[in-house]
Amino acid sequence: MYCSRIVTRYGSGIVCANERGVVKVEIPNIGTPDATQGTVQLNYKPSDMTDETANLLGRYFSGEPVDFSYIPVDLGGLSPFRQKILNATRKLLYGEISSYGQIAYESGFPHGGRAVGGALAANPVPIIIPCHRVVAADGRLTGFSAPGGKDTKWKLLEMEGAEFKGLLVVTRPVVLNRVPNL
Repeated sequence: MYCSRIVTRYGSGIVCANERGVVKVEIPNIGTPDATQGTVQLNYKPSDMTDETANLLGRYFSGEPVDFSYIPVDLGGLSPFRQKILNATRKLLYGEISSYGQIAYESGFPHGGRAVGGALAANPVPIIIPCHRVVAADGRLTGFSAPGGKDTKWKLLEMEGAEFKGLLVVTRPVVLNRVPNL
């Protein structure tokens, strides 16, 4: 296991990886920043992969649109269902928003919106797999398992340019079955 510190203006976090890919990301609480957040302890040495990913995450938290699609992720410890949901969610690009139902449909589980929520709550690599970009069909922000919960989700979406109408995010239909750029 290898780990690197993520340094942001909101505090620090960590990114950990094995030889196959990133396995864990802990982000700072950007919803209600707190001065004690900069105390994340690292018990492992960094690798080129964790240093590069931490650098990208730092740039992301500075407000820069970052593409994480080429960063390898190891979801091997999760069920095939959760892997499928997380891989579908990973297709959402910076600033795109989808619904739990749409992710379920795109993953082959057209009535599995609630199950998608459970899979996203177990996301071990937030931001790289952008579960914060998934909201209720009516635009409500539902739970977010990272520090700060819905407040952090709101700030991340706002940072990516999401529009809000009151407490609802303005959603646009997103097509996830993209043909990769060749």
